[in-house]
Amino acid sequence: MDGLIQPGDTLRMERAGALLATEKRIGEGGQGVVHVARLNGTPFAVKWFRPGLGSDEMRTSITALIQRGRPPHPAFVWPIDLVSSEHMPGFGYVMPLLEPRFVSLAQLLNQDRPPSFRVITTIGRELVDAFAALHSAGLCYRDISFGNLRVDPAAGEAAIIDVDNVGVDGGSALVKGTGPFMAPELLRDEALPSTATDLHSLAVLLFYLLMHGHPLFGVRADASCSWERGARKSETELLMRNFGIEPVFIFDPGDPSNRPVPGDRTLTWWPVYPEQCRRVFTRAFTAGLHDPSLNGRVTEGTWRRLLLGLHDCVCGCPACRAALFYDPEQAGQCCWNCSAPLPVPVTLRLRGSLLVLSEDAVLTSHHLNRDRDHRTACAVVEPDPRQPGRSVLRNLTDRTWTVVPDGEEPKRVAPGQRLGIRPMRIDFGPARGQIRQAGPVSGPRGGADERRRQRGHGLADRLQAGPGGDDPDDGLVQPGTEPGERGRRGTRGTVVADRLQHLLCGCVHQLGHGRAPVPPLLQLAQLRIEAHLGEQAAVARALRGSGPAHGVAEHLRAERPSCRGHVVVDADPDVHGHRD
Repeated sequence: MDGLIQPGDTLRMERAGALLATEKRIGEGGQGVVHVARLNGTPFAVKWFRPGLGSDEMRTSITALIQRGRPPHPAFVWPIDLVSSEHMPGFGYVMPLLEPRFVSLAQLLNQDRPPSFRVITTIGRELVDAFAALHSAGLCYRDISFGNLRVDPAAGEAAIIDVDNVGVDGGSALVKGTGPFMAPELLRDEALPSTATDLHSLAVLLFYLLMHGHPLFGVRADASCSWERGARKSETELLMRNFGIEPVFIFDPGDPSNRPVPGDRTLTWWPVYPEQCRRVFTRAFTAGLHDPSLNGRVTEGTWRRLLLGLHDCVCGCPACRAALFYDPEQAGQCCWNCSAPLPVPVTLRLRGSLLVLSEDAVLTSHHLNRDRDHRTACAVVEPDPRQPGRSVLRNLTDRTWTVVPDGEEPKRVAPGQRLGIRPMRIDFGPARGQIRQAGPVSGPRGGADERRRQRGHGLADRLQAGPGGDDPDDGLVQPGTEPGERGRRGTRGTVVADRLQHLLCGCVHQLGHGRAPVPPLLQLAQLRIEAHLGEQAAVARALRGSGPAHGVAEHLRAERPSCRGHVVVDADPDVHGHRD
């Protein structure tokens, strides 16, 4: 016997007392195995741990998570109950099943057509909110990385998996992270996992999400990799040097020694983003590298404000219809794709926010109430059905707005009604705002080479500007078709870890680079995924009538009815061949 459960075994939930019937095995890794299990006919997933070192600590850690009740944020998997067997020693835990709508974050970024800017920024904000809630509860995640994240791009939702890692902030830990995402002080073994180390990992993840590369892997790190006899360093040595002892940001304004490798995608994406975005990342990987405190690291509040601002500033190039970010700080902003000078777009200014009124832009409850409700739409920008090329703002609330267009009498906009967009003041009820008309085209910024460097990716969120004119509704933005090959020339689908692939997946070949092979910095992160399918809402139904299940049922009644999917991940590299 290997100490592992098998199909047909019966397990007992320790708190609820209910019996689970195990079915097929759906995953296996270094820590244990995962099976489908049924409770009163409803399918769940059970992870059963292999006997060995650390079992007592793992049991204590998972018990503490169960005793906390509801998770700090709906994106997290949270164990429902411990399970045991009458026929063998050991333990496991029962959890919800992953809904098939969720895919790995790496899979999303590997698509031939990158996700739209609005999708990327929404997913980033969702992750930031989840980790902020975890940290506010006095916990840290310890292993923020690609392997532990799943997303539903259509709904803009995230599922954060493998909660075996979660523990008390600054406490002892069996898991300290995945090498390239770990804070320098963790790699140097000078600290224990904490909120501060999580913040470094979160910054790396967000940089990869937006810039499609690793913030510390540039020419200097690349040069340290060698196949020459006598010069080859181990993965651990390379990891320690480049990410632990001598980390240098690839866009560090004071140290150019580790600039991106020529042809790296970060060179394309970095200038696409507004100045404020680049400032925050620069702080995260300069001051944040050397001051491992909450004062030195960029906190979730800063990331949240940045991502909300990016989401609200998406607009389109009138010349080529490429999606881009309006940057209020940039005079003479040019399109990253065609280098055409850009007009100042139509904007709605509210307290604490600036919303570009491009096609499909949404005014949310958070814009009006500052309540962090980003899913309740209060207004949406639509094409004017009577005047092609022009746009309207539809009232989706149950309140009547009062608007005062420039040079006109006050008007009322009832729920469901449309408002022609033009310069005006608007009283939404809980907040007031002002629409400012599109401005003239500014002069070009930077040389032709600098602007041409911003080309290279056909993005999904394409917009086309209206024709313009004397009417105050002109100059608005509407959806357009995908640009031609010009917008995609010289590129291919975004490959997660074009350079970092060597660090994360142990590849010994280079992707898109015509030089000698680069050895992997780390092979430990060939993440083995144990996926399950289902939904958490069924747990409470299945526990009804199970007698001592009252405590677990109470926990589940507190959960949101629409639940996210979950996966158990085992980061052991020597078990099976699936690779993120």
